[in-house]
Amino acid sequence: MNFTPVANSTASYWLSEPHRLASFCSSATVPKQVDIAIIGTGLAGVATAYHILKNSDPQKRPSITLIEARDACSGATARNGGHIKIKLASLKDWYEKHGVDAAAELVAWSEAQRHCLQKIAEEEGIECEFQVRRSFDMLFDEEHAVGLKSWLTTRQKKGVTWLKDMQWVEGPYLDRITGVKGAVGAFSSPAISLWPYKFVIGLLERVIELGATLHTNTPVESIQNPNTEGSPVILSTSRGEVRANKVVYASNGYVAGLLPQYRRVIVPILGQNSRIVPNQATLDRLSTIATTFNFHYSTAWVDYLNPRPDGAVIHGGGGRSLAPDDRSGKGLNSRFNSVDDSRLLNDQVAEDFRAFDEQHFYGWENSEAKVGSTWTGVMGITKDGLPHAGRVPGTSNQWILARFNGGGMLLIPTMTQGIAKMVAQGEELEDTNIPAQFKTTEARLSNIFTEISE
Repeated sequence: MNFTPVANSTASYWLSEPHRLASFCSSATVPKQVDIAIIGTGLAGVATAYHILKNSDPQKRPSITLIEARDACSGATARNGGHIKIKLASLKDWYEKHGVDAAAELVAWSEAQRHCLQKIAEEEGIECEFQVRRSFDMLFDEEHAVGLKSWLTTRQKKGVTWLKDMQWVEGPYLDRITGVKGAVGAFSSPAISLWPYKFVIGLLERVIELGATLHTNTPVESIQNPNTEGSPVILSTSRGEVRANKVVYASNGYVAGLLPQYRRVIVPILGQNSRIVPNQATLDRLSTIATTFNFHYSTAWVDYLNPRPDGAVIHGGGGRSLAPDDRSGKGLNSRFNSVDDSRLLNDQVAEDFRAFDEQHFYGWENSEAKVGSTWTGVMGITKDGLPHAGRVPGTSNQWILARFNGGGMLLIPTMTQGIAKMVAQGEELEDTNIPAQFKTTEARLSNIFTEISE
């Protein structure tokens, strides 16, 4: 399996307004020596650099270089849905696997992510169409809806405080309340939406102002790790070698290409996203959709939707549109264990998004909705459904934050604060805000996808 980012990736709408830093290099070659090298310039890598530099003594800031295989912020962050929320199904699953205290922690974590991004956007003056919203989980399967409602209302009756901002919605006016036709129930929760690329590239601009260097289109080709106390990690790149006293791996679905111990542990998987645009008459007649959505077709298949201020929508996911073999990893169009975001999942996915929006949104019935653009992106998944964060097992000077199972925006923002403290201040994960379940350990490295061969 080749984990190298492909050169001709599909064109994401979020990348349609490239920043001046998109293909920027601070110098013709990478620096020979740095305190910290960060591999990856999505939200995980850039926010980690930001917190390290922002919280360092200006006279003693460490030297940091960020290294990116393609353009800056051209991976998962610039290919996702652009909203942050917690799905009821995810919360229920977390509760059942990890207990009531862990579920409360997950809700608090979700709130912290939204507040963290809002604080940074406001403090740094980043223009990224940041909006505080509500979101609906729309349930189209009766059995699924009944189960989720029962679980939610039982806990609300018991006075579970961490559910106070969440609400079950059903009844004869459900369609009008949500603006979506045909669902049997819905779950309302807080959310934010933003243009993710503009947020991260704006933050990257600030990181460079604070002294970091940037090298885009500079793939890391190999890593030499003597793993002796005080010895630097040697990164061989297409622009030369850099010796880093510390390394942060923030390349998510690609990380196993650099850290072989994560093969079959963090596995890349493709998702597809689209921008759906109604005709001008519809745009002129209707106000912009006010909430974000997840559409639950069954317990297994869910899509997401984020309305744009211009009246178009970002609609993504696509698993339900695939043939069974493509879903399982056996088909020619399989999305499992693939980093090939130069191809679409199949030709039907975007058309399914378009048809759903036209059929289910009030006012879109005669909208002549079209697929403005469609693209794929690489996510990282794990067998236990949890991210890997912290010191890479068996190393003294390498850290990882990766495998967000398609929910990176909900997991990354404050995680980077904890990683920054570990890297810059020598703290252990247990001393940070990062949940203990996220810690990367030798035991978790044995939790592999056995269906994947070496």
